Amino acid sequence: MSVRIASTLIAVLVIAFAGATVALATRRGDPSCVAAGGGETGSETQLRYVDIGPRQITFTFGPSAESNRFGVPAFSLSRTTATPPPELDTGTHRLSIHFTGASGFNPDLTASYLGKSVLVPAASGPVREADITLNTGRNLAWDVVIAGDRCPAVSTNQYVWGKSPRAQVTLTFGQGAWITAEHPATYVGSPVLAPVLVTGMGFAPRSELTLSIAGSRVDNATADDAGRIEAGIFVPKLQPGVYELAVTDPAGHRAITTLVVTDEL
Repeated sequence: MSVRIASTLIAVLVIAFAGATVALATRRGDPSCVAAGGGETGSETQLRYVDIGPRQITFTFGPSAESNRFGVPAFSLSRTTATPPPELDTGTHRLSIHFTGASGFNPDLTASYLGKSVLVPAASGPVREADITLNTGRNLAWDVVIAGDRCPAVSTNQYVWGKSPRAQVTLTFGQGAWITAEHPATYVGSPVLAPVLVTGMGFAPRSELTLSIAGSRVDNATADDAGRIEAGIFVPKLQPGVYELAVTDPAGHRAITTLVVTDEL
C-alpha cells in the first residue's frame, strides 16, 4: 500500500517499509503540510484504539461486520485552515485525518472504540491533543493539534492479534521509530503475566531489539527486513501503575508507549 501526495511542486522524502510507505511532505519554500492520503478504497473497518504520545498518534482498526473486505481504510490528511481570533491563538495548528469505510460504532450501533473523544499525551511534545470531529455513516475524522507548524511522517502497518487482523495508520513528528502495545484489557490495564503484543516500525533492518519496561529489559526481538517489530512479551511482576514500554536498536532508534499495569487477576 502507498501514501499518495496530492500536490504540485512538493519535496517528498519517502522510505519503504514492508508494503507500507512513510512520507514526509512539504511545499518547496513552505513548511506547511500538503494534502496526503493512502489506504485501500473499499475496506471496511472498526476503530479499536487510538494511541497518543508526545510525537506520535496511531489509529488501530479491526474488522467490521459491514464487509469481509479488510485492510487499511482509505484516508486523507490535510491541514485545517480555520484561524482563531488573536485572543485564542496559542500558536498551534490542526491537522485533520479523515477515514472512509471506518467507524467507532459497529453496524449494530454498539461501540467498537471505547476510548476518550479528546486525548492529550502525558508528556509535552509536538503533539498536544487529538479529538473526534466526525463519526457517522462509515466516515470517521479526527483533528490533531500540533505545536508550531510541523508535517508528520505517515505510515501504515498490519498485524494479527489472536485471530483478529489489525490495520494501523500512524503519524509521527520528528521520530523515526514507533510502537504500540495490545493486550486483552487494553482500555483498562494489564495484570501481571498477561500477554502483550508489541508492534511497530522504523528500526534498523534485521537488528537486535531490546524491549524494556520502566528501564529494565524484559526481552529481545529481531526486526524484520523492513525494520518492523512484532513481538510478544509478558507483563513482569510490577506494582499497579503507569510504566514506559520502550524498544531500542543498536543504531539509536528508540520508540516508547505507555503500559498500564493493574492488580486485577
